[in-house]
Amino acid sequence: MKIVQSFWSKPMRTQSNDIEGRFSGGWLDKKYLYMSWALSCLQFRKYFDNVELVTDAYGKKILIDVLKLPYTKVTVALDELDKYPQDLWALGKIYAYSIQKEPFIHADGDVFIWEDIHNKVKNAPLYVQSLEVNMPVYHTHFNEIVNAFEYIPDVLKNITPNKDILTAINAGLFGGHNLDFIQEYTKEAFKFVDDNLENMDTITKGPFNMIYEQLLFFYMAKHKQIEITSYFDSPNNFDLVQFSGIPGKIKYIHPIGVFKKSLEVNENIANKLLLEHPETYFHIDGLIKNLAL
Repeated sequence: MKIVQSFWSKPMRTQSNDIEGRFSGGWLDKKYLYMSWALSCLQFRKYFDNVELVTDAYGKKILIDVLKLPYTKVTVALDELDKYPQDLWALGKIYAYSIQKEPFIHADGDVFIWEDIHNKVKNAPLYVQSLEVNMPVYHTHFNEIVNAFEYIPDVLKNITPNKDILTAINAGLFGGHNLDFIQEYTKEAFKFVDDNLENMDTITKGPFNMIYEQLLFFYMAKHKQIEITSYFDSPNNFDLVQFSGIPGKIKYIHPIGVFKKSLEVNENIANKLLLEHPETYFHIDGLIKNLAL
């Protein structure tokens, strides 16, 4: 099993007023963005022989040519997504899913591991970080989308947002062995976006990423009766940023959403990079101080 990461640079280079925007990756500034990517890549390289990157030309320049992160393969393919609004940041991930030809796990650039997860993923048809059950954000924004969009995928048409219990996945980790299903899912996700581009400005675009990536995936898999295996049974989001528990009790960190705006979390990322990979820390720190990044 290989690890894949994706870096579509347009959302990270473009200012956005969206609360779910990805300017500087959602971090306080670019220093922490780059240290996050470095720590994530290097920790996965501890446990996986193959850690690949799917990116665009700018992303290759930064992560490979400047930061010199040790990815085992680099695919430059995401420039063609630049026709899409930068707020649809999950499209970079979905495109990366779509081009995989062998079993894989995609890991977000803000996911950090301190254990070998091979045994957890090796036989899974579909694998994700966790399930998200009945979170209010899905009800609010799926209701908005139903009222604004002309095209809704068939597997979502019978959902009543204000009444039904909604289940989605968290795609901090995403992948598995069932490539045929993943291909079918990525085509439907792009159709969900493409067929509604004219109405995109009528919704809050940031949370829509959770709908076409995470909600759609769960209901398509449910419809096909394909088992989804998850790293966590039912995580507490606060446990995902408990850096003090590393590497004893805590083996997995993923600062989601507003946690990226916490100075404490940002500094913990930098400190972990300094502790685990000091050469890379000082390389990035020097580039920042010399205005080379």
